[in-house]
Amino acid sequence: MIKNLAILFWFYKEPKICRNHLEVLKKHNPNLKIYGLYGGKIKEAEKYKQALGKYLDDFYITPKHDDYWKWINGDLMLLDWYEKRGKKLKWDSLAIYQWDLLVFDSLLKIFKKMNNGQIFLSGLRKVDKEVYDNWDWTKNWTKKSKAGRRKNFQDFVDYIKNSYKFKGLPLCCLFIFEIFPKIFFRKYSAVKNKQLGMLEYKIPCYAKIFKIPFFRKDFKVFWNLYNEDIKDSPLNAIPKKISKRYINKELKSKSGFRLFHPYFKLWDNK
Repeated sequence: MIKNLAILFWFYKEPKICRNHLEVLKKHNPNLKIYGLYGGKIKEAEKYKQALGKYLDDFYITPKHDDYWKWINGDLMLLDWYEKRGKKLKWDSLAIYQWDLLVFDSLLKIFKKMNNGQIFLSGLRKVDKEVYDNWDWTKNWTKKSKAGRRKNFQDFVDYIKNSYKFKGLPLCCLFIFEIFPKIFFRKYSAVKNKQLGMLEYKIPCYAKIFKIPFFRKDFKVFWNLYNEDIKDSPLNAIPKKISKRYINKELKSKSGFRLFHPYFKLWDNK
């Protein structure tokens, strides 16, 4: 089992929903430290601190960047938090918990077979031909605004092959829920060209380069490679809310899922 697990609650909008989801999180994880990472507008940070401060053991404000930069470079936001705040706090493993996530059990119980030093990345898989030809970050786009994504990926792969002798197919994930060991951030701090690439393939590739063992658990993460209708799944990375009906069905089952994303509404805690 993981020892000294902490939670980094990552948020930037919807303070009432953030507070409600934090209440659910604390209800099921009362003994874990919850650190706050605010990535919204700096001028509104105090409003969020007032609304959420009593649920958080620390409150950190991400430096000013535009919304697109934050979306593509969430790994650099996490690294900034680690270097300026996180390394001073007490934790060995860190669960990255986004504001539109819901959990209905202890994270230590859900990940009871995970060991210290391992990393968990939701939807982890190889960038095989199916992914390469169909995933938003690697396929051959005709839209001018997205045409550079495949080249950016290829430039990243060339970089890690030349700089780190990376072998085999690159890895990717869907950045929905993650647990990082502290050593990942220590090693990532030393990477020279951290701006190159997108976090959903950067992080798993660097984890492999750093020889950090992966913890694998099947959460039926929905990979939307073909624009198909979403199937019942507890975790998906597209902005389509998990239905309350599906969540309640899972909660009634002893073997059902307890981690759900995304859920954009208040949850009745009674």
